[in-house]
Amino acid sequence: MATGSWFFAAIAAISGVMIIFEFHILTLILISMGMIRIIFERRKNLFLFFCTFFIFFMCLAFLTKQHNISIFEHGKTNMHVTFNEFPQIDGDRLKAVVVSDQEKLLLSYKIQSELEKSLLESNIRSGATCFISGDLIQPEPNRNEYTFNYEQFLYRQNIHWLLDTDRIDGNECYYSKQSIKHHLQNIREKGVRFVDKSFPDILIPYANALIFGDRTSFSEDTYRSYQQIGVVHLLAISGLHIAFFVGLIYIIFLRLGITKETIYWILMIILPIYTIISGLNPPVIRAVLMTLLLLSSKKWRLPITTLDALSITFILFLLFDPFLIYHAGFQLSFCVTFCLIISSKAIFLNNHTYIRKMVDISIVSTLASFPILIFHFFEFSVIGILANVIFVPFYTTIILPSMLSLFIIKFFSDGLFSLFAELIAVIVSYSEQFALIISSFKFSTIITGKPNTISLIFMVVGAYLYVFLTEHKRPRIVAILPLMTILLIHMAVIQFSPKGEVFFIDIGQGDSTLIKLPYNRGTYLIDTGGQLEFPIPDWRERKKPFQVGKQMLLPVLKSKGIHTIDKLILTHSDADHIGAAKDLFGEIAIKEIYISPNSWDISLMEIILNLAKKYRVPIYEVKAGTGWENKSGTFHIIFPLDDHYEGNNSSLVLFASFGKLVWLFMGDVEKEGEKEIIEAYQKLNADVIKVGHHGSKTSSTIEFIKFINPDYAVISAGYNNRYGHPHQEVLDVLKENKVHVYRTDEHGGIHYVFTKRGGTFHTIMQ
Repeated sequence: MATGSWFFAAIAAISGVMIIFEFHILTLILISMGMIRIIFERRKNLFLFFCTFFIFFMCLAFLTKQHNISIFEHGKTNMHVTFNEFPQIDGDRLKAVVVSDQEKLLLSYKIQSELEKSLLESNIRSGATCFISGDLIQPEPNRNEYTFNYEQFLYRQNIHWLLDTDRIDGNECYYSKQSIKHHLQNIREKGVRFVDKSFPDILIPYANALIFGDRTSFSEDTYRSYQQIGVVHLLAISGLHIAFFVGLIYIIFLRLGITKETIYWILMIILPIYTIISGLNPPVIRAVLMTLLLLSSKKWRLPITTLDALSITFILFLLFDPFLIYHAGFQLSFCVTFCLIISSKAIFLNNHTYIRKMVDISIVSTLASFPILIFHFFEFSVIGILANVIFVPFYTTIILPSMLSLFIIKFFSDGLFSLFAELIAVIVSYSEQFALIISSFKFSTIITGKPNTISLIFMVVGAYLYVFLTEHKRPRIVAILPLMTILLIHMAVIQFSPKGEVFFIDIGQGDSTLIKLPYNRGTYLIDTGGQLEFPIPDWRERKKPFQVGKQMLLPVLKSKGIHTIDKLILTHSDADHIGAAKDLFGEIAIKEIYISPNSWDISLMEIILNLAKKYRVPIYEVKAGTGWENKSGTFHIIFPLDDHYEGNNSSLVLFASFGKLVWLFMGDVEKEGEKEIIEAYQKLNADVIKVGHHGSKTSSTIEFIKFINPDYAVISAGYNNRYGHPHQEVLDVLKENKVHVYRTDEHGGIHYVFTKRGGTFHTIMQ
């Protein structure tokens, strides 16, 4: 195969896979780019080569999709399962991918006691086979637009069922035919536990992340600060770490008098082993495969360039699992590496200083990752270019060598380990503080919103133009101008769209409604959802607990390009309405907060208001008589009528007219409050009512529904909630009055999209 031809094979492979999985304009552009490049190459055999790989991978993707089905059915089951990995035990929750009859399942179990947790940690390892009785449950589909699709995520790993059990007896498990992979995974877990027991608390997450690829020990604040400054990739094992590892082995073994040929064979054994021990993440596998290919090409004098090695590695990935094209780590690893390779001539010029080269690498890496990051996470780090220039050499020369050294020293000298660890802990502490400070800068991260396919294509073109123009020695400001123009247009289209929206977010058992007016005339959030929190024993606490704000609310807001909330209306102090508000601070700017009179006296509201004061957000206690208006509509608070706080019956009630409809948002007002509203207002017709108290039978009396006379009712309630919301009595009342009902428990997120001419409702789940 001629040098450079493997790149065309890689383009053909991804085109063949995408035409089966994702047939749209981006697929056609990829194919067109490959064909145009082939025409310019003027090589007779290249077209046949391209077509062969295209057809092969198209067939492979088709067969992969056809065979991605389940042999099991929903319901009770009894089966033997083999743990395909070391189980993840976090607090009182055990999760693991298991295999039964050659089909993967996701096992979930709630641990009952601290003793049982200890026994499970000791007795169940990768390769264990256990008898399980439980329920096969279908994974949750996507319930809100653009948020994490758990069902799809598992489907792309060929997992179709959650296996939920209420009993796992580690003493009844057995081990037979353990593979080398199982043994290495268990060694990895022993290494992680060794670090947990031996290292100072502040160094544990860094050692586990940089040696074993385990990032679960990082605190939420620390990890988020690294994300916001664009250096979180340094906490994952990647090409940088593998290069350091290979260089270290070469230096040590050459000093020991071992020949280069012997070192080559040692690396051929060690690197695949380390790939498994470090967690089998796509960036690690890519780096290892590329390293082995380049070492082999040098030894056997094969015509393989660095771009060829990347392309062959890419093809091997897709050959193993075509669904990997959807993995964010896979996309970032290959795109960044590809852009660095094709930019290398411009970056590594002899007359460039070290700082200049570092800046160039950081810019290219940032621009290469930028379209992928905003597609998956709807934001990117502006300060990342500078932060990488500082943190990359810091991690390469200090943190990574220190973690490896400490791990080795611990086996030989506790005294030396303690001395060295204490010094490194101080350095790491200062670096964390520095990361927290720069991540708190107002514009360290820009929220872009979810790009559509056209926007994404233009952004990729803009990033490519930067590389192309800098290679042709154009000034940086000229080279980056196309991408910046595309980004600004994309953000302006989202921010100043002529379409407005009311989005009843499926927040689980709680309430949260987003009102986004046309032309950026106002963004209002009524409640945030949340969850009740109870004191639990230390052993049950999870490192990564589910948080409504971070896992549900923030992704929704960021996907819509919302970086500022004009009014945050916290109707009352219940956790299911305001608990997630604390997660907004530091992520989304809030101009002002409205609360019900004296609701601050409740502890949860007090916590939120203290955060508001910290971030200098004005707080207003409002009641009936407060209102505002703009070109898109009018908004009035019509309840409560007094300053006495009574919980649900002191909820702020918003009466609004916009989008050619009249709206009534009831909070958790119950029948006593409804009676007060009827007595206070002679006439209060509304087209849409957000039903009070999640459709509880304590609200929505027949008298009130007749008084409001709505055409539509929206009920926010959690799927399969324990309260039985919405109550059948309420549904019967609404049905009798010919009100069309939308429910988040059945329909997921509920949207009303409108212009000045009117709008339409649509739901996520039909």
